[in-house]
Amino acid sequence: MPSVIAIVVGGLIGAAWSNAFGALVGAALAWLLLRVDRQERLIAGLLKTQRVSAPTPAPVRAPEPPARAAEPEFAATMPPLEMPQPAVAAPPMAPIAPRAAAAAAAATAASASSPGRPPRPPPVPRPDPLAPLKAWLFGGNTIVKAGVAILFVGLAFLAKFASEHVQVPVELRLAGIGAVAIALLVVGWRLRLARPGYAQVLQGGAVAVLYLTLFVAFRFYGVLAVGPVFALMVAVAALAAALAVLQNARALATIGALGGFAAPLLISTGSGNHVALFSYYLVLDAGIAAVAWHRTWRSLNLIGFLGTFIVASAWGVLKYRPENYASSQGFLIAFFLLFTAIMLMPLRRPEEGQAAVPHASDAWLQAALLFGLPTIAFVLQHGLVRDSEYGTAISALALAGFYIALASWMRRRPALATAFEGSLAVGTVFLTLVIPFALDAHSTAGAWALEGAGLVWLGFKQSRGLARLFGYALLVLAGGAMLHARDRWGAPTAIINAALINAAIAAAASLAAALFVKRFAEPGSSASPPRQEALAEPLLIAWATLWLLSAAAVQIDAFVIGRFEWAAWLASFSGIALLYALLRVRLAWPRVGLPAMAHAPLHLLGAFYCAALLTRPLQDGGGWAWPLALLAHGVVLWRVAPHWPALARDAVHALGALILALLGALQGRAISADWGDAASAWPWLGWLFAPAALLLFLPRPASALRWPIRAAANAYQWTACALLAAGLLLWTLLANIASNGSASPLPHVPLLNPLDLGIGVALVAVLIWSRSEAARAELGRAPALPLALLGGAAFVWLNAILIRGFHHYGGVPFRVDAWMHSLRVQTGITLLWAATALVLMWFSARRAMRLPWMIGAVLLAAVVLKLLLVDQSGTGTVTRIVSFIGVGLLMLVIGYVAPLPGKEKEHVSA
Repeated sequence: MPSVIAIVVGGLIGAAWSNAFGALVGAALAWLLLRVDRQERLIAGLLKTQRVSAPTPAPVRAPEPPARAAEPEFAATMPPLEMPQPAVAAPPMAPIAPRAAAAAAAATAASASSPGRPPRPPPVPRPDPLAPLKAWLFGGNTIVKAGVAILFVGLAFLAKFASEHVQVPVELRLAGIGAVAIALLVVGWRLRLARPGYAQVLQGGAVAVLYLTLFVAFRFYGVLAVGPVFALMVAVAALAAALAVLQNARALATIGALGGFAAPLLISTGSGNHVALFSYYLVLDAGIAAVAWHRTWRSLNLIGFLGTFIVASAWGVLKYRPENYASSQGFLIAFFLLFTAIMLMPLRRPEEGQAAVPHASDAWLQAALLFGLPTIAFVLQHGLVRDSEYGTAISALALAGFYIALASWMRRRPALATAFEGSLAVGTVFLTLVIPFALDAHSTAGAWALEGAGLVWLGFKQSRGLARLFGYALLVLAGGAMLHARDRWGAPTAIINAALINAAIAAAASLAAALFVKRFAEPGSSASPPRQEALAEPLLIAWATLWLLSAAAVQIDAFVIGRFEWAAWLASFSGIALLYALLRVRLAWPRVGLPAMAHAPLHLLGAFYCAALLTRPLQDGGGWAWPLALLAHGVVLWRVAPHWPALARDAVHALGALILALLGALQGRAISADWGDAASAWPWLGWLFAPAALLLFLPRPASALRWPIRAAANAYQWTACALLAAGLLLWTLLANIASNGSASPLPHVPLLNPLDLGIGVALVAVLIWSRSEAARAELGRAPALPLALLGGAAFVWLNAILIRGFHHYGGVPFRVDAWMHSLRVQTGITLLWAATALVLMWFSARRAMRLPWMIGAVLLAAVVLKLLLVDQSGTGTVTRIVSFIGVGLLMLVIGYVAPLPGKEKEHVSA
């Protein structure tokens, strides 16, 4: 039956969505869902049955005839049998004991597997995320739920059909639908005692149909005016609330409340009569309060709270005018007091000896009223009095007094301990808010930060977690106060200004609070915080760092000329790193040195920024900012980095070497850039010397004896050097592509011009590093990787030498399209590739190395492919003939002098 019902409901919903095809799809989906659910249940049942009926593995028995092994099992039920004795000698007496032990073990196993033994409990099944949906669909009275759904959809279909095909007055049609709903309501009320579940479902569906009917009658057909339909919706809401209280049916109360709050929105005519609107909501909330006096339905209280204040907030933003102040203030106070009473009603029952507040999982709903009510009420109050001097401050003071008085009343009632803590917290918050609304915003930030640090210290001294929580909150809220001051007062006009001073105070307060957490979290402390609270220490250090960076940003934005901003940021980063290094050393405070880890990455980003803009590192203040940055980096490496984890320490050391190399490359490029145009060799050579010199210096064994290399030798000789080598290889590729090799006033001589000599130096530096001890130790299983990369770079270099030769001596423009359309260049490239393949395959054959030989063969195949696809287009020209003949001859030579090495030779040579 549930299957049929689900399929029918699915078909009806699909039909409401898209006629016949939708009905088919809806029914099919419902059937698939049922099949999946049934299969899951069947599999679970089979697995459970298999686990319960699975036999227990029998213990290992001594080898003996089957009849003797079964003897103990049948001894109690069968008479002894006369068995013929074998005509062999009896075994020794010694094995009798093992056989007896085996028989006893068999008997024990048999008794253990007897039907009297209780089965093992099945394992706890994994939670099904669809369990609530399945429980609602198939739990309880499924037929009734499906029937109400089908009836609801059928009434909607009936109304639609009647409006299209039946010439019946619309008033009569709507009255008929309403009569059906009232009939359902009456039947549900009559069955409330005999069938309560059935009755509540019928009543809920009837209330929904009544709401729908009234809404359609007003909005679409205009049968009812706004006054009558509003009164009828209020009556339906009150009826639903009364039925819910009388039958203890939370669902009915929820439906009534939702309909009641939606009624004025559904029938609104745009008149803007807020007095009538909020009077109605006040009556509706009073009804919710009456329900709360009898029933603890937190969801209903939350619906009332959200419905009231969402509408009130929307009206305040869109419709409020100063002439509405008196009425708006009165309604706000009334709603605030009413929902405060609603919040306290469920909390009074444990005190009166009744059951404790049910549903601990609903605590967040109560918290929404405890903390959300004063928050949104204060926001709305601020909107009412923001134009009055000290109006918001007085409002915050009044709320603080109210909640402190409420907390004092709750303190004498143990059942309200949780509400007491919350009310005291709210009162303290509003007492703190008096400061910003009565004083300057900059002063507020500093005062809150100092108050927060003091509360953290006091909370540790008195072992009060709530005080510490407020302290942390004030430290965070100080940032909001500073942002408010920035928006209100704008940029500072003096170098020593309130924003700078209060930001410094807030940073100092945050660091002090972090130090308090660290000191009281040490072993042996009398006020050790919970383990989770220890996370406050790094968070507060990060908060202080953010304060310092924001202060630097404000000062730089206000007082530093644009071209000097980056140098000012370098100095700011370095100053913060030096401050944390000092605190780390003087206070023996490990975590305060952690932000200095960001010093090297930030300065590396700065170096990349300079490289992207091709600026001179020492101009625009860089002449003093970069030396300060390198000095701060050295101090961090010397006094702070040794206490970091090995990975972080090595990373910072390696980044320092990269920063030095990049700065040297940028400065070298700045020096040589004026010696020639951008396409000449000179600008490219300027990038080379600093990275190449470091790559030649760092891997030396003698360098490992010098500080700072000896502090992290692997970071310098492997990590940094590997990145430098990769950078040099990339430089050779870019230089070969972008530079034409001109070194005017020097003449261009292949292999002896400055660019080719520089590329040779870079490749030699990479080769020397690849043979160093650190590189060979780290490469391990891939020792040939650097040689392969070097080979590829050298191959590109040879092609570039050829193309630059055609450019300087053959008049071919140094452009890609010119290379592609030059027959001489294409012929030269073809012969070069073939000659390179010949040398590589001949060398590999001599050394019995298969992999290099295969690479040469691939290159030779590329040559053949190039001949067929590119060179074939000009077979009538001399250059193409030379290409084909030259490659053919080279291939003949290769086939003769460089056969494929055998696997055995490779194995022997290896």
